Amino acid sequence: MRNAKNNDEETSENRQRIYEFIKNNPGAHLRMICRELELAMGATQHHLAILEKSGRIKSKRINLHRHYYASEVLDVQHTLLAFLRQETAKDILMYLIEHPSSTQTDIANFKNFSLPTISWHMSRLVESGIVSSRKDGKIIKYDVIDVKSVAALVKVYHPNIWDKLSDSLAEMFLELASRTEEKDEK
Repeated sequence: MRNAKNNDEETSENRQRIYEFIKNNPGAHLRMICRELELAMGATQHHLAILEKSGRIKSKRINLHRHYYASEVLDVQHTLLAFLRQETAKDILMYLIEHPSSTQTDIANFKNFSLPTISWHMSRLVESGIVSSRKDGKIIKYDVIDVKSVAALVKVYHPNIWDKLSDSLAEMFLELASRTEEKDEK
């Protein structure tokens, strides 16, 4: 009897750890949760199913993975958070915030990837409604649709990226200010 009680406490503790991890890492997928919490896949799947049935978490399948979110996360943020968990998509989004109206060539040069690879990533971002594309002659230009939402999620869930982005924007502001001063002096 005592062994069953200890097992229930451990199960409850693991479920709570999974819930806290998802709350702090929205958009995490099964393998990430297993790896980070050092839990077996079967046990993790079991706890995820219970958490989802109880309404504490939600999940959404995006491309190859099912991503998990605390119920408080708005549905519109699910896709964006999932893309922010992917290094290439996250890098592209940050680049587009800093360099609006970039072309595939601009992005390919930034990431040092082939044009077809960038095309594949961009089509996924456009299809998801995170990035818009528009033709300018023969060239397609890309922009983040809702920069404020991306910035807000980055600030909350990826503070290290937010700090880097903030530093970059501060440098751009200072550069613009010095250009204005130079023009005023002439």
